[in-house]
Amino acid sequence: MSGAHGSARCARLLASRVHESSRALRGRWLQRPPWLKLPGRELGSLASVTGGAAALEAATLPLPLRLLPAARPNPAAGWNPEEVRELLHYVATEGVVEDGAQLVRLSGNTQDEPVGKAAAAAGAGSKDCVESDNVDDAMVQCGITEFVLVAELTCAARQRDYVLLAALAERLVPEVPRAPAETLLRLAAAYSTLGVINDPLFSSLAASLLQLLPQPAVAPHGGVEAECFSTDNLAKVARAFAMQRMRHEPLFDRIAQLLQAQTCGTPTPSEALSLLHSTAFLRLGDELGDLWDLLERCVVVEGYERLAPSTLAELCYILFLARRAEARLDDVAAMLDALSTPVLAKDASFWSKPEGAALQHRLLILRSALRYLHKDVFKGLSPGAAGALRRAHRLELPRREPKPVVNFIRKVSKSLTKLRIGHFCNVDRGPLLLDIVERDRKLVYECNHFDRFYSGSIDKIASMCLQERIVKAMGYRVVQVPHWQWNKIKHRRQRIEYIRMSRYYAIKDRREFGPRDEPHEDLAVSQLDHLGEYFFRKQRPSSHWSWFAPRYDAGKRLPGGSASVS
Repeated sequence: MSGAHGSARCARLLASRVHESSRALRGRWLQRPPWLKLPGRELGSLASVTGGAAALEAATLPLPLRLLPAARPNPAAGWNPEEVRELLHYVATEGVVEDGAQLVRLSGNTQDEPVGKAAAAAGAGSKDCVESDNVDDAMVQCGITEFVLVAELTCAARQRDYVLLAALAERLVPEVPRAPAETLLRLAAAYSTLGVINDPLFSSLAASLLQLLPQPAVAPHGGVEAECFSTDNLAKVARAFAMQRMRHEPLFDRIAQLLQAQTCGTPTPSEALSLLHSTAFLRLGDELGDLWDLLERCVVVEGYERLAPSTLAELCYILFLARRAEARLDDVAAMLDALSTPVLAKDASFWSKPEGAALQHRLLILRSALRYLHKDVFKGLSPGAAGALRRAHRLELPRREPKPVVNFIRKVSKSLTKLRIGHFCNVDRGPLLLDIVERDRKLVYECNHFDRFYSGSIDKIASMCLQERIVKAMGYRVVQVPHWQWNKIKHRRQRIEYIRMSRYYAIKDRREFGPRDEPHEDLAVSQLDHLGEYFFRKQRPSSHWSWFAPRYDAGKRLPGGSASVS
């Protein structure tokens, strides 16, 4: 028997080692940097068997680069996805371009020019070029200009290789302080458009932009520095940092000062709308003060009737994001009334286009916000505004493919299955996409990834706060599962217990009934102080402390202020 047990144990050990070696050879278990963030996915526990650099080298070995035809005005024209990925891998890992022809094509020149002229035309970013008689064998060391060109090419080709883009960002961080303003703007636009969240890169970009942005006191009427940073560039900077979820308050304070002093000129309506949307998404609208009203007047300077329906819908949505709609419900109703006529006049073909789908989604969010958060205003809308919202609600568009379930939601779903709780994943409720919804109870689970919080904080982004307010107003209870707590719990049993207790608190704790972004009231006031005063006979507690004190005004709890002693 001992021999049989020994042979079985050796067989299991051999099988486990073969499994580990096959995992290492597949190259999928790469070790990511701790700050690398993948939007829409959980920070997986990806472990490398042979080391981070070695696994990255083995997983993405490039094929030999070939001479390619001259580039077109579109950065991604003539490049297939495999060629773009090969170039990104070589530049991100080695920091060089394999041949001069690649650099010529990347910089947008013709193939007939020599390698030296192509490198010079690419910009001052190229550090050196290894001379060779054959163009194919020339190795060109990349600088900030080539790195930005590769990032723009990757953005145009929509290649989201987060590991390689993180390695490219590591090479970009030391080069950013010496880059000109135009290069910084292009780099910020490329990474933000791709949706790649990278804190070290954008922290370096913010520090460099603060050095390059003009001072309002030094250049009150514009100048050479103000020409480099027009209001359009300021709007692009704010938009890029909003897409990165980075609330860099010194940078936004400088942008507000420049706009207030009109150092860079007066913003156009589209630029003012973009600035309002960026500050509202970052929940920095209160810091603008009078500048908010100035930007809003720039948007509606021609009146509500002259604005496009998408502009009016976006402005209403901005007011809800910034928590300003509660005090301006009449303006929201007037804007919905103004957009009703063009919305009702749109034909069926418009709603099948991307701009039509975006307008419908925004109108549905406004309808849900008014219906559940402000019922009286929703019932009092004009017939035209109510008809526009009704049409957006009753449109039958082609059904979209179901969104794949990410790792975070799948693991929470397994814990609920172990608890024998029926549920559905990725549920559509009007314009809202809910992570997990219970089958037999009005309970919603929010698997809050890192991209639902602002960078370096535990504050939820404004759009998720608005969704939480709407969902709770619909009568649902919300179970919050933040990523920083979930990732610290490694064992399956502990995760199941964590979900069970989180569900209990969401159902029973009255502090969870209201939205979490509500302003804090007096900390001395608690709804759970004297529960025994309002219980029915069958629910009356037997503990003596429930009857211990009557309710009284919390404002009289502390004595009035006395004169200061000098």
